[in-house]
Amino acid sequence: MSRTSSSKRCPAYGLDSRQSWVTAAFCGLLLFLGLATIRVSGVLLYGIVEAFGVTRQEASWPVTLSGSLLLLASPITGFLCRRYSCKAVLLVSSFVTGIATIVCYFAESLTFIIIFYGIIHGITLSGLFIGANVLVAQHFEKRRTTACSLMFTAGGINTIVLPPLLEFFRTQYGIRGVFLLYGAILMNAFPFAIALRHPPPLRNHGKSRSSTSDSSNNPPIPNGIPRTEVTAIALPTFKAVQNSSDLQARVNSSKPLNGEAKTFRFSVDDEVCTDRDHIPPVQLRIKTVTARLKELFRLWMTVAFWVNVTSFSAVNLGMSMFVLLSTDFANDRGIAPSESVYLLHALSASDIALRPLSGFIIDSKILSLESVMLLGFLIQGVAFELLAWFRTFHMMLISSALVGTTCGTRTGLMTPALVKDFGMEKLPDMLGAMSFGVGVVLLLRPPIVGFFRDNLGSYSGLLHVMAVMNAVLLLVWALKVLQNMKKEALLKARYSELDAKDVVKKLLKPTRTGLVDGSCRKSSQ
Repeated sequence: MSRTSSSKRCPAYGLDSRQSWVTAAFCGLLLFLGLATIRVSGVLLYGIVEAFGVTRQEASWPVTLSGSLLLLASPITGFLCRRYSCKAVLLVSSFVTGIATIVCYFAESLTFIIIFYGIIHGITLSGLFIGANVLVAQHFEKRRTTACSLMFTAGGINTIVLPPLLEFFRTQYGIRGVFLLYGAILMNAFPFAIALRHPPPLRNHGKSRSSTSDSSNNPPIPNGIPRTEVTAIALPTFKAVQNSSDLQARVNSSKPLNGEAKTFRFSVDDEVCTDRDHIPPVQLRIKTVTARLKELFRLWMTVAFWVNVTSFSAVNLGMSMFVLLSTDFANDRGIAPSESVYLLHALSASDIALRPLSGFIIDSKILSLESVMLLGFLIQGVAFELLAWFRTFHMMLISSALVGTTCGTRTGLMTPALVKDFGMEKLPDMLGAMSFGVGVVLLLRPPIVGFFRDNLGSYSGLLHVMAVMNAVLLLVWALKVLQNMKKEALLKARYSELDAKDVVKKLLKPTRTGLVDGSCRKSSQ
């Protein structure tokens, strides 16, 4: 009995099923491997300088390009995920990313590494990132935020494992051995991608040859019908031809010959055969590329999209700024570099610990997604102000833990936020465009750091600016929370009004005894 109830709560297949959780686990492993490139960039940078005798500026190009293209190539990989499928993109990306890293073992110049590791490896990392996010979102509905948070939790654990491992490889085998062994590790992403399954609603798009159903039971055509799928309406059914006169009569007819109209679903590349010279006109609904681009540009110009872009850019910028400046910032305040590493430990520990919690809180309806974003900007703004005003190591340690907490609770919310605002169908394109925006913002770090540290001589101004940015976004998300509360109040009022009307209709409905109110009064004889 308990097994039956458990299977009902979590079925084997479908949305929010056991198969969905298996998919989320494999996508988490893909991010564990793919996002490691950002974490090991320091090891690779030092190894390239040591092996090729180039400057640090030149050696930074491969690692900078790979990390930047992970986000900047997202519009392309998002389009490919929608045009083909997430699994196809993940299969190609997981195979090529390891190969592109392995061939750097044979590099004779820095240009070779820039092309294969910086560009090709970076683009395939974008395919892993976008494909994993979209696929997990497609597999879930009720527990989507929890699944995305757990996936990013697995992706964050690579900070603990891979950087020390690659440093060991560098000391033992040199930078060429690092590329060879790191590429071999990345090749493990390919079997993970093979194990993935298409989400149930998208599994058979464009694959079925023919099927018929009554028009009364056929759902309306969705707005985002795939470009390869069309629906022919009012296609009649045909009876068997018994003689030549029957055949001639049917050929000359243009009306449905037997019963009511039917709906016939097929793909553009399929062939529909009939013995008639003339078929009644059918209504086709195909979105052209131009129409789709216009629709995407319209969505990219909405306030909701830019709120998401600026919000998650601020989340990633705050995290990356702290990681980039923690050692230099601590050194300015008289803290030894050997002690400043504990700031990153505090940030990483709180980040990883809080990643799965936010998804559970949102899916359990304890807090809304908007409330979690609001609290995150509040805490992050306070953390940057603490860093600006207090100079003790203990306060810096607390601030770093707060920054890790706010980033951990919101890192996995990008996909659920976009699905909530734009729907599942638009997710690949919207996630790709938003990731591109985040990547552009992260490219502004060098001039920002140079302006405050080199020109003004201190990071305090930068910390105040980051706090003000969080305060502005705090107000934006406060408005979104109020807007959602207003919508919920209107919906409750509408439902209560409809319920009241239903009650009145039931009371006024005549009964079999001919009484209006259904009372038990006897009729006169």
